Amino acid sequence: MLTHDELGIVHLVLNTDCNAWDLAPTTNSPGVCRFCYRERNRVNTDADTVRRVIDQLRSESAAHRCVFTGGDPVMPYDNHLEIALQHAAGVGFETNLHTNGILLSERYAGLRDHVTIYSLAVDGPNAETANWFRGQGYFERFLSNVEFLTTDQRRLAFNTFTTAGSVRDLPRLAQFIAGVAQRTDVEYWLISQYRPIGRANTRKAEIYGFERDHFVRAVDDVRDMVDGVDIYAQPTRAPEDQYPFRVWVLANGTVTADLGSVAAPRNEVLGDLLVDGFEPLVRRAFALREQTQLEGIS
Repeated sequence: MLTHDELGIVHLVLNTDCNAWDLAPTTNSPGVCRFCYRERNRVNTDADTVRRVIDQLRSESAAHRCVFTGGDPVMPYDNHLEIALQHAAGVGFETNLHTNGILLSERYAGLRDHVTIYSLAVDGPNAETANWFRGQGYFERFLSNVEFLTTDQRRLAFNTFTTAGSVRDLPRLAQFIAGVAQRTDVEYWLISQYRPIGRANTRKAEIYGFERDHFVRAVDDVRDMVDGVDIYAQPTRAPEDQYPFRVWVLANGTVTADLGSVAAPRNEVLGDLLVDGFEPLVRRAFALREQTQLEGIS
């Protein structure tokens, strides 16, 4: 079995598409979620397979948390989200729903009792900035989500992307998050810079690219503004820099992993956990990552 230290968190992907694509860009916006790598949904599964995948994750690892991500898992179709959350919680996982929240209120009743933490995306302290990143009406929906989740005393987290311009707004966003943390539990705030990860795009670099040191200083400047909330910084990495190891499991059983190379065009596809087992595939990823590091040194 994989120990908790070896693998504490597993990312489960029910779909790779996202409902934010239907939002309209605002004036002078680069387009909705332009930092994202848009792709059609490539997960085809059923409820029984989802349960079997989660059971395999539980039986072969001591991971404490299952992160439901995508794309956006809160989609306007049946992607087995409610079933997956309920089953993951039932076998002992903490569940982290990573969502833009656009359709969260519509599906909340079926999700509420099975979600440990709601991670919401927000990229600025006001509609002007947040909607520039995400699309018309996004910030208003975000505020509504925060209000009903806070009133219901749910545990929250926040995810933020930055540009050279918006990174100056981090103090105001920190004030907002600090206010939320006074009303309900806020576990973490993840702040990211543009990360090309093998699919670099000149236009994206022009929009989001700025000095790594500038980003790191800006994040460090707000750490003391939000008491009791863990703040994580994800700066842009050069091709030779190592990327944090993460395992992604598609709900059809396909296992992929970040092997540390920013230059890789995609995550390494390791196999099908329902055929090959989960632990052997992850240990293969460990070996491949070590090999990649050694090749980088040589």
